[in-house]
Amino acid sequence: MKKTLLTAMFAFACLTASAQTPNDSQSLVDGSNAPDFTAVDINGVSHSLYADYLDQGKSVVIDFSATWCGPCWNYHQTHAMADFYEAYGPNGSDEAGVIFVEGDVANTTLENIYGEQGPIAPSQGNWTIGSPYPIIEDTEALDLGAASKYDVDYFPTMYVICANTKTTLKADQLPAAQLKAKIGTCQTLTGVPNHGQVTLATTTYRICEDGQPTNIAAKLKNFGNNQITAATVVVKENGTVVATKNYTGALNQFATAASATVENVALHAGSAYTVELLDINGSDAFNEELTTVSFTVVAAEESENNIYVQVYTDNYPTEISWELKDSSGTTVFQAGPYAGSANGGGADANTVKDYYLELEGDADCYTIVYKDSYGDGWSLGTEDFKGIKVLDYAGEVIYEQNPGNFGTSLSVNSAFKTDGTMGTSAIASKKLGVYPNPTTGILNFSTTEAVDVTVTDVTGKTVYTAKTVNDGGSVNLSSLQKGMYIVQLKGATTQTTEKIIIQ
Repeated sequence: MKKTLLTAMFAFACLTASAQTPNDSQSLVDGSNAPDFTAVDINGVSHSLYADYLDQGKSVVIDFSATWCGPCWNYHQTHAMADFYEAYGPNGSDEAGVIFVEGDVANTTLENIYGEQGPIAPSQGNWTIGSPYPIIEDTEALDLGAASKYDVDYFPTMYVICANTKTTLKADQLPAAQLKAKIGTCQTLTGVPNHGQVTLATTTYRICEDGQPTNIAAKLKNFGNNQITAATVVVKENGTVVATKNYTGALNQFATAASATVENVALHAGSAYTVELLDINGSDAFNEELTTVSFTVVAAEESENNIYVQVYTDNYPTEISWELKDSSGTTVFQAGPYAGSANGGGADANTVKDYYLELEGDADCYTIVYKDSYGDGWSLGTEDFKGIKVLDYAGEVIYEQNPGNFGTSLSVNSAFKTDGTMGTSAIASKKLGVYPNPTTGILNFSTTEAVDVTVTDVTGKTVYTAKTVNDGGSVNLSSLQKGMYIVQLKGATTQTTEKIIIQ
């Protein structure tokens, strides 16, 4: 993550503190007795290790991690525990359990699990995403990581707890297949012969025209014992099959998900859509919860060809950039990276960059591409919204998205569309005017000559002045309080007064 230095310093401090506890700096040796416990997960469900799992013949994978821990997050992103859970947990053969424990009692909070930062510890991201298994936040009362219990001296610490002996086996950061093999040393897992999942890269598809042909990027995952050589994936509109993908291949259990893209599906805003995995190797799909996923269709809003773009930066502006592309894939505008420090912060961090664009040509459909050179999206910053808003000339928002952690690149197709005309107010403003309005601080000028600028508040007090501002020039009013102001522009032959709103 971008906060590598901060996280490393925090991790070092925490591990140093841990070495000063009564723990012996070593995790439990294989064959140690597993202490029983009862704890409530973050969804309010109680879990008893012995009564709910071991006494039911279910061995358990338990992972002690911390929200700030980089290696823990990297392992979480492999989805190894999730894959094992879907195969052998309640959604599969229901023969084993998986429990995640946020184990840093002193420094982390419940909010950190959901990706919020501080007040003491940073968080690598939202740990609930991609985690179908229960998540438990350790407490002083539970103290599951104590030397007398699971002896957690570093993160991540992972064990397999065997049902038949109630003893532990070390299992740090094992892939799903190796977790299966580890439990296989103390319990035979039967599994499900034909068992899979269908997923989507996105659950929101955007269209510029009703009925627009769109590729639905479905993927197929195998949690069953049998290799998947054939499968049927369909798209349903309002419950009726409208497109089919017949997958053929050789997809092994826990292998990287295979593409099952359903091509050229005519989409209509307002319809209800699902993607469904109907069968695997000729057998009906095993679990509807894993084989049906819904998506929504959003119709792009329309604007004249003159638009405002507001870019809300995160805390690492030197890593973010964006592009605007027309329907032919041609980049018509791009901006970024922005000014800032390599370690975060700086002039353009956690701020808003305003752009006024006059898009050439006829009516068109536009794609916005978000980029992040580090690879963790636009996700870390002091403001809740970190993304892009597009406004028409009247100031109405026609597109906005807070993209979050998308990796290195995210393309949003059909973000908005234009009608091929220039707004009449914009044409007039090219003679003499200001934009955008409302503004977050940066005010741009359209003028046929150099003008002097005077800004007054509602009491008539002058709060800002500037001399000899030319066409395309700008001033920064972000130091002023939010509210309404009067802007007077005066040139040698022209003069106008406008009300503006600073947001």
